[in-house]
This record gives sequence, C-alpha cells and structure tokens, in this order.
Amino acid sequence: MTATAEILSFALELADVADSIAMRAFRSDQAIKRKPDGSFVTPADVETETALRARIAKRFPEHAVLGEEKGDDPKSLEAPARWILDPIDGTHSYMRGIPVWATLIACERGGTIEVGVVSAPALGTRWWAGRDLGAFRGAPDRQDRRDKELIRVSTVGRLEEAQISCGDIVCTLDLWPGARELLDQAWRVRAFGDFWGFCLVAEGSADVMIDGADLSQWDVAALIPIVEEAGGTFTDAAGVVGNPVGPQIATNGLLHDELVRRLTGPGAT
Repeated sequence: MTATAEILSFALELADVADSIAMRAFRSDQAIKRKPDGSFVTPADVETETALRARIAKRFPEHAVLGEEKGDDPKSLEAPARWILDPIDGTHSYMRGIPVWATLIACERGGTIEVGVVSAPALGTRWWAGRDLGAFRGAPDRQDRRDKELIRVSTVGRLEEAQISCGDIVCTLDLWPGARELLDQAWRVRAFGDFWGFCLVAEGSADVMIDGADLSQWDVAALIPIVEEAGGTFTDAAGVVGNPVGPQIATNGLLHDELVRRLTGPGAT
C-alpha cells in the first residue's frame, strides 16, 4: 500500500467516526452558539473535530491539524503532513434539519493536498479521492467499500448546455462582473451550495460550480483532489490553481477557461 493509499484508508475511517457523532445529534435539540464572526456552531461540530484530532494524534503523532473549530496546529510548519478538517460543512443546514451537510477531511503533504474525503451521511453518500488513485462515490455505511463507483466529470463543452451550481448567489453576483449574464445564458442554474455543488461536478451531474463566498481552507481542501482526480479543474476566482481560500470555481475542465473569461470579462475594471 502506498503512503497516499494508507492515508486515504485512514481518512475513510475518520469519516466513519464523524458520521456516527454527527448523525447521533442530527435533528435533535442542541445548545447552538454563535461564533465571533456571527456564524453558528453546534456541540456536534466541536465533538466531531475533537474526536478526529484525537484519532489523528494517536495514528500519526507527527502530523499537524488545521480545523475550523480549534484552529491551526503550532507544529504545522515543520510537520511532514497536515490534516485539514471541517467537522460539519453546512452547519446552518445541519441545525435546521436539512440533510445537505458533510464532514470534510483532507491531508496535505509537501504543499499538495493528496487526499480528500467528503462524507454526507444524511444524504447517504460519500465522495473520496487520493492523488493518482482516482475519485469515487459510495454509501458511507459500506465498511468494505466494495460497492464504490469511480466517478468522472461530464463532457459538456458549451456553457449554453451546462448545468451550473452556484453557492452564495449574492456574493457570486457581486464578485464577478459577468456572473449575471453567464447565469442567464446557462442551460440550467441551481443553488446546490457548500460541498455539494463541487461533488456534483466531480460525479458529472453538474458541469460548473461557482461560489463567490469568502471560503476557508477547511471549506475547500477536501474537494480539490476529488474534482481533480475525477478529471475536473479547480481554481480560485481568478483561475489560479492551488489557492484554496476565498471564492472558488470548479468545472469539468472543458469549460474552465471560457467560464473564467466570461465571469471576469464584461464590466470588469
């Protein structure tokens, strides 16, 4: 087993742990709090990240961890690898009983995000990938992973025939001068936000995902290898690869250059 395969296997084990914690508390009364930035946090967010950090520390004590709820690890700069965790991506959906939420788990080595796992147990779906290992989709409760399905991006080559998923629509329209015209001209636009829109691109159900929100590393890291191993392209708002913060764009690759050009073109200063 290669190092990447070993890390991916462990990341899937972590996702099993996260699913168990988050599903136990889903649609139950929780003491929800607000963070200083105004966003919400549930006890399940904190419990999930705490449990994953403990498992990582036991299995890979030399590795560092960056997580949404507990921040970065002081040893991140010298660690041979860093795990990037979003215990519950879509907390606002989670706390309202909407099943569109997931645990995002990534592992970065040498500046490259090698492994990504997105587990959405309330949707009954998990997506995962490792560099040079492919991207897959399967049911999160299948421990043997034998029913996994290799996923690929779509082959749609014209934006006028594309299904576009859009995260924060207000931020998207404010950020990109050409966003409104592009969305008007697309075949179909739906707001499958958070992790889901990016995973839909990876599995070929959507052709484009654009999100103009100010995303953090934990919102993005796990999604990058899944989209890229499925044959897609993942960049920031300006079309730059490898910048997993701020607004992000994912496509099937065929549409990417034209998409960036049209988003940033009309009315750009």
